[in-house]
Amino acid sequence: MVRRIGLSAAAFLLICGLYLIWASLGPPTLGSDDPIAQGDRAYNQRFAIQAADPMEFLRYYKPHIKNAISYYEIAIEDRAAQSVQSQAHVYNRLAQLHYELAKVMILEEAQEKEITDLLAGGKEYGFKSFQLHPGFDREKFMDTLNWIRDGAALVWTANCWGTWLGYNPMEGLVNLGKVKKMYEQAIAVDEKFWSGSGHIGLGALLATTPSIMGGDLEEAREHFQRALEIDPYYLPASVVYAESYGFTHSFGKRSGIRDRKLIEERLTFVTNAPVGEKRPFWNWEAKAEAELLRRELERLSR
Repeated sequence: MVRRIGLSAAAFLLICGLYLIWASLGPPTLGSDDPIAQGDRAYNQRFAIQAADPMEFLRYYKPHIKNAISYYEIAIEDRAAQSVQSQAHVYNRLAQLHYELAKVMILEEAQEKEITDLLAGGKEYGFKSFQLHPGFDREKFMDTLNWIRDGAALVWTANCWGTWLGYNPMEGLVNLGKVKKMYEQAIAVDEKFWSGSGHIGLGALLATTPSIMGGDLEEAREHFQRALEIDPYYLPASVVYAESYGFTHSFGKRSGIRDRKLIEERLTFVTNAPVGEKRPFWNWEAKAEAELLRRELERLSR
């Protein structure tokens, strides 16, 4: 009997000792070496950054964007180990983050090639996400895009490709219709995705494209108004509305002022609106763009 008590006590002391060692090391971090989880953590740093102005936020977040891209690119090297859902998550995030980093580089006035390389890379990751959908055929793009039922893949790929085409106008003449169809499909799949980003993208395309090539100012205005109905505090909607509809454009460049009242109204709203917690990166980025557009308005007013 005494011996049994002694063995139980020894076992109890061993368990206590192991617990103390475990406690001193802290709780286990399950999946801490998983590059997707690491990428997600780097991505989520946007929600923890405190900043006083747009460029301060973007400067702090930029290394996290690059880290997230690196982790996601490691994750996708072994696609066989990932489910289709995980692959789609990674490809969509890579398309999104390439676009976000390109936007930061544009604000920093980086070299054009750095920007266009990022946009081209994001577009290709978007197409890899498309190719996860049975039925989609890149060679028969316009006929098979309706197989894509993923709003994230559609919006981020269209954003990357559409912005890239702005730097390559001759390519734009050939492929603008494909970008337009991606935005239309995104709206059909989920018009509220990312605060109505499909409507914002399509509105910008319609407003800046000459009518002879399919541009339509009235339809563009309707898409912007719908985006503002979906989420009035997603500030890129107001900035893109002011930039693409409020100004006139020639060969992808702002050339004049179409609606001064609209520009001033939307930019004032963006300047005074809170950043909020839902989309901190994009609302800070919109505030930075609003400052640039104010200066552009002054320049074109002289």
